[in-house]
Amino acid sequence: MLRRLTRRAFALAAVTTLVFSGAVLADSVAADGDVASGVQTFVDLGTVAPGATVSRDVTMTLFCSGLRHVDPGQVVNLAQSEVTVPVEGGSISATSTTVGPVPATWANDTAGISGCSGPMHVESSLPSHVTIVAPTTPGLDYGFSVNYGRTLTPAGVSDGSSVTGFTIVSFSLDVEDLDSTPPTLVGMPAAMDLVTADPAGTVLDYPLPTATDDLDPAPTVACDPAPGDHVLLGVTTVTCTATDASGNSASAAFEVVVHLGSVEWGDPVRDGTDLTVSLGRSLPLKARAWLDGLPLAGPASFEVWSCTARSPGPVRTAAATWQADASRWMAVLDTSGLAVGCHTVALVRDGTALGSFTLQVTDPPAAGPAGARSPNRGG
Repeated sequence: MLRRLTRRAFALAAVTTLVFSGAVLADSVAADGDVASGVQTFVDLGTVAPGATVSRDVTMTLFCSGLRHVDPGQVVNLAQSEVTVPVEGGSISATSTTVGPVPATWANDTAGISGCSGPMHVESSLPSHVTIVAPTTPGLDYGFSVNYGRTLTPAGVSDGSSVTGFTIVSFSLDVEDLDSTPPTLVGMPAAMDLVTADPAGTVLDYPLPTATDDLDPAPTVACDPAPGDHVLLGVTTVTCTATDASGNSASAAFEVVVHLGSVEWGDPVRDGTDLTVSLGRSLPLKARAWLDGLPLAGPASFEVWSCTARSPGPVRTAAATWQADASRWMAVLDTSGLAVGCHTVALVRDGTALGSFTLQVTDPPAAGPAGARSPNRGG
């Protein structure tokens, strides 16, 4: 009988010791530092630059376990109590948060120790916001951790043994000298003034800039709107961005102004359709012009360009005489020396082509009977 009482007393003493020591016999609060499923109390933050600031939201979860419990209606308050940082420096800090109130269905130990009726947990409605400042010295596997202290409100039964274990979240990161210098754009186009006869706008044509970088030998360059894109009348801002392999970027912009131009050609060009003349003939050129609806006057010229071979400049230029009484420009184009084939004749003012027509130059007609003439619109 004495031996049986001794064994029973020893068993009760063991249970009492476990209960009051909090060893796996009470509820627990886990800190989840990752967005993946499950509770991750350790998170690898990867590689950051020296002195970089990294933030992470940590969710707290109260689990029902063991024989002692947080009382229904209580709130678990969690606040930073201790932190661990590398000897090389850096810092870690965490904001406070709460879990609860605990629901009425939670295990109740007011009448004594009691097990959980099933898996139960409660998550914090707001996370703890953890901020880490990395050391300035490059290195691998720098460790940081924060340990949360816990209190219960309002006061309840056996609060001192209601929550067991520790609530700790740990982080690891590597510090490396990362590329943080953006590339440099080279050859940005200057502001452009374009003229079109189309009220719907025109197509952009400009050379893309290039870029240089201290580490990336070939940064990418993209512009918006890009060459070949259609733009409307008025002002359009073109933004070009250079991006290196590390994701650093630099941008610059220039403006494109699209004007609506119109030219009224006089005889023999008439309505501006194709005109064909024989090589060597002199062609009278007469034109009136408007820009954005306003009539134009002043110095101008007629330029002749090859339709196929885009040389650095026009193949022929004829100065235009302004006739104030007729409000038009006039010149005589000598086609001698032009190549046989297609040409574009443009009225140019202040370096801008206001309008043009296509000129086909053909070989002179073969000599015919004396006195005969060949019909030619340019003659």
